[in-house]
Amino acid sequence: MRIGITHALIAASLFLSTPLLARAEAATAIPVGIVWWPADPSDAMHAMGSDMEACLVARIAEVAPEIVVTRQRAIRDALFPLLEPATQPATEEAFAALLAREEVRARLVQHGLQYLIAFSGGTIKDKPGGGILCGGGFGAGGCLGFSWQGETTALDAALWSLDASVRIRHEDARVEGTFVMPAFILPVPIPARTKAQACHELGSKIARAIQQTAAEHAANH
Repeated sequence: MRIGITHALIAASLFLSTPLLARAEAATAIPVGIVWWPADPSDAMHAMGSDMEACLVARIAEVAPEIVVTRQRAIRDALFPLLEPATQPATEEAFAALLAREEVRARLVQHGLQYLIAFSGGTIKDKPGGGILCGGGFGAGGCLGFSWQGETTALDAALWSLDASVRIRHEDARVEGTFVMPAFILPVPIPARTKAQACHELGSKIARAIQQTAAEHAANH
């Protein structure tokens, strides 16, 4: 009797695990590259490329684990010096022409890439308002007041097909917020967190766009 029960349990576990294994195998890896373009370190809107890249890559992995992202350092090294600030394409048409070049596509194919994400954007802060006064005397001190500063994070991303060298999707995210700092004895900063929110939104959009594009490509081939 015990042997029979054991066999039944093993059979049931195999039956239940089969669909899970099938789904895991069906989630084929989607190789994607990411690059910050246009790269202009002197522009206030493009002052956080590396931090935002890390955030986007992490968010894409959360939403779609099957997407394998090659970081931009590897992409820039593979295409050096074609994507450096002094030599990079100035327009989207020029960027498409760059991806259409055989030697460029050959370098990217070496990394097994199917798609390329080109992202840009950053955070612009308004002039601060309000004020806080701090002072001390007779063994005690403190601050009193209230200050604030508005900020806007705007991000943009284009998804390029390396097979056709064309932009197939465009996504963006824009988040506005206000950094505030009330002070009663001690200042208490309350960040606006627009960068994290914009990254979360854009990363989710990119991941879903890649999933949809890959599914459509698989259905047509």
